[in-house]
Amino acid sequence: MKTQHPLMRAGLVFIAASALLLAWGSSSAVAQTSPTLAPYVDRLYVPGVMQPTRTVFGVDHYEVTMRAFSRKLHRDLPPTRLWGYNGKFPGDTFETRRNRPIRVKWINDLPRHHALPVDNTLHGVMDTPEVRTVVHLHGANVRPDSDGYPEHWFTSDPHAAPNGLGGPAGNFDIYDYPNRQQATTLWYHDHALGSTRLNVYTGLTGIYIIRDEFDDLLPLPRGRYELPLII
Repeated sequence: MKTQHPLMRAGLVFIAASALLLAWGSSSAVAQTSPTLAPYVDRLYVPGVMQPTRTVFGVDHYEVTMRAFSRKLHRDLPPTRLWGYNGKFPGDTFETRRNRPIRVKWINDLPRHHALPVDNTLHGVMDTPEVRTVVHLHGANVRPDSDGYPEHWFTSDPHAAPNGLGGPAGNFDIYDYPNRQQATTLWYHDHALGSTRLNVYTGLTGIYIIRDEFDDLLPLPRGRYELPLII
């Protein structure tokens, strides 16, 4: 049986490695051709404060609608198509108090087709609607039915049946947040199975702050000097 000489095998490995490096170098060169944008020419976008629609027995009720919109993200770029909570990116900030519960009605009014390519081979994406959403408050101490499990997604179809995995019928769900935890800064975001990365990248994210009397006493910036940032 004919075998390759060790030097020949080493040469083939060297050629293959060189080809990979050349390919990597070529892709890097292409990536570096992106236009250079002038820094610090736009004012920092500061989200507003989410306002309740009503208060019932001491519980503030909110309605938040996920919708598509466009906004310039840099002076020298055209408007970017985004998705946002109440049509904002990032969404408005929830300002809450420890042990004071709130209730949020999350409504899906997004397009039926995604703004980004969808990989239908991923777990949880096959044989499902293209645009699905469910909101997760990251780090919150909540009941399971208000946690925003990835399987509990719903669509923008108001007549849709339950998805069979725990998601609601229709195009909305209602979550309760008791805020029974220490003062902290959390963030809320989309959590749909197989589509989280796409939905968050498109703009479905925002900040949620829980304050208490101890937080109020800290000598920290506040008011217009306190800026919520998501990096």
